[in-house]
Amino acid sequence: CRGQLVGTLRVGMVPLAGFEPIPLLQAFAAEHADVRFELKSLSSEQILAGLDTNRLDVGFAYADARHERKYQLFEVAETTMGLLFNRHRWRFGRPALDWMDLESLPLGILSKGMHFRQSVDHALQSAGVALKPLVETDSVEFLVQSVSAGLCCAVMPLGSGLEHRDDALELLPIADSHTLAPLCLATRRGDPVSALAEAFQQFVRERVSPDQG
Repeated sequence: CRGQLVGTLRVGMVPLAGFEPIPLLQAFAAEHADVRFELKSLSSEQILAGLDTNRLDVGFAYADARHERKYQLFEVAETTMGLLFNRHRWRFGRPALDWMDLESLPLGILSKGMHFRQSVDHALQSAGVALKPLVETDSVEFLVQSVSAGLCCAVMPLGSGLEHRDDALELLPIADSHTLAPLCLATRRGDPVSALAEAFQQFVRERVSPDQG
């Protein structure tokens, strides 16, 4: 049915990941001119719940083997982390940091409940670093604005491109940093599964290398 798909593909996306899904949507739209997209920024838990209740067709969410009984999962990236900061306020003088380097910094972070926040909390606790964030927000945009202004630094995904939003921003890798689960394209295993969801899942599988992340 290539070129014959019609309708709206409802897509859930986590707000922070080291993978940009928009080029995939753009390429899919180029092949299927009658397809439209409804995009929602949600937590991984909200995305999976949206699949359960048929409010979403597909989702880019952090998921692992525990979720495979209910969802078809295709890993698109392993997300690693870095420190986003304003280079006019901070200089570190080396190409990579470790978690202990963050202990004395004013940090901004996403609100609790997001998988990326849980991964950061876990990494900091494992390194023995006490987290006392200066800024907590449920908005990635507010977080980036706070970093741009020099109010705080923030742990962000490598490969997210957030450092390109402002010439003053820099993103340094943090050693031994990754999310607790990989980023996956998720669809329901059981009915109903739309033709759009099946076509998009196959489209992504053909274009994304499993070891891309």
